[in-house]
Amino acid sequence: MKIVTLLTPLMVAFTLGYSPNEAGDENTANGNKTLAVRTLPTASDEFPGEIVNFKSYAQNPVFAGTGKPGTWDEKIRERGYILREGNTYHLWYTGYKKEKNAVMHLGYATSPDGLTWTRHSSNPIYDLDWVEDMSVIKSDGLYYMFAEGRNDVAHLLTSTDRIHWQEKGALDVRLTNGNPISKGAYGTPAIWQEKGTWYLFYERGDLGIWLATSKDLKIWTNVQDEPVLKMGPETYDQYAVAMNQIIKYKGLYYGYYHASAFKDWREWSMNVAVSKDLIHWKKYENNPIIGNDKSSGLLVHDGKQYRMYTMHPEVNVYFPNDWIPLFNGTSTEQWVSAKSDQFPKTGWAIDNKILVVNQGKGESKAVVRGGDIITKKMFAQFDLEFEFKLALGANTGLKYFAKKYPDGAILGCEYQLIDDAGNKDIANDTNDKRRTAGLYELFAPVSRQLKPIGEWNKGRIRVEGTRVTHWLNGVKVVEYTIGSPEFMKAKAESKFKDVKDFGTAPGHILLQDHGDEAAFRNIRIREL
Repeated sequence: MKIVTLLTPLMVAFTLGYSPNEAGDENTANGNKTLAVRTLPTASDEFPGEIVNFKSYAQNPVFAGTGKPGTWDEKIRERGYILREGNTYHLWYTGYKKEKNAVMHLGYATSPDGLTWTRHSSNPIYDLDWVEDMSVIKSDGLYYMFAEGRNDVAHLLTSTDRIHWQEKGALDVRLTNGNPISKGAYGTPAIWQEKGTWYLFYERGDLGIWLATSKDLKIWTNVQDEPVLKMGPETYDQYAVAMNQIIKYKGLYYGYYHASAFKDWREWSMNVAVSKDLIHWKKYENNPIIGNDKSSGLLVHDGKQYRMYTMHPEVNVYFPNDWIPLFNGTSTEQWVSAKSDQFPKTGWAIDNKILVVNQGKGESKAVVRGGDIITKKMFAQFDLEFEFKLALGANTGLKYFAKKYPDGAILGCEYQLIDDAGNKDIANDTNDKRRTAGLYELFAPVSRQLKPIGEWNKGRIRVEGTRVTHWLNGVKVVEYTIGSPEFMKAKAESKFKDVKDFGTAPGHILLQDHGDEAAFRNIRIREL
């Protein structure tokens, strides 16, 4: 099968990958050759929003176990698979009874839109062996299902009609020296096929993701005997990782993998990494792309765009989540004065597509100040990105969850923006809770990432559930949980100790006029 067949809008391709070829070359692969490492594109080119930013469908879940005791698919579990061919979505899923030592069987359902599903009348369509965590690929008119069987061992099944499957046996995976891999689990197989070579991504106890290749589907040989994708170092994937799918998009391979932050698997998430050669992977700095204990995700092209499905513990669908520009270089339409319903006439200005406050002023000496500005809309869960540049000695801030209080004050959590080295009030201060990217007065940044004065910095704030993270120039520097004992203790020790509802959603985004010169650009937000 040619790769272009997998990438048509009618089908889904699986497994993680990074192409060795130039961007836009969809039909070439490196096979097993050694590649020189190339410089990666910019972050926006590496991880386009249309394949990493998704929002949950309001009517989720779209498919689940029957919930009826005694039925073979009373419950479903990781990982099902979806292909779209023509105008029909095809779903294979693992069903089981809610009882001890239940056997996992294979079910099949179809849908005209990927939202409303009809179970096949002959379900389960395969009950001769344990089938779960499958990947399905069509090649030369034949369907290949790579699945996990008993004892978490990967095996292969084939079909000509998607319904009747024949067992082909366990996959024979070898080390680079030709010897069999050590005994034990090797499961969650994810498959990619390109230019006559099959690529098998598999995990061993969820402790890493390995890659083996085959020309004949009989012998699979490791590309290297170490994982090509490892756990960590971030918290979200520090305990378990397993590959779900690989697609090729604009010349690069993208591997979608689920991961767990804890040993008891209580916090699954969906994540993505990018590669040029299917061997060397770079994780997305904004992982996880879907949290809330969702796993076993994969992309399906619906003819217009990619949507994401997560397959455990039920099937949920997510549609592309577009960014909202809060400032795009031409308009302040999203903002008003914190004290009126109009944008300030003085103090703030657009200069060469940059939003500037107190231009030419410094160290709180602005004669005429425009005052703070806030977004017209309030936000609760969001991903906010912005760029900022500070003048020498400047002090300002960006607040979120900002609320108006009866005494006229507008208070919120402040992502501190200050010249760490040049501001005379903090230059020699040992209280790091007042330094750039910290949560002002509550939590200090764990590292200092501020660029020299006069250079642009990139800030980011992500709020998902009660978890909040601050980022500065691609490095996570603050992480906390709203309402946690740690948060409440920090609040009690700050000047906000008596402020009701401080640090709770929703609230406005606020840009502070502290009297000093600061510049902003590329401010955008997406709701989660």
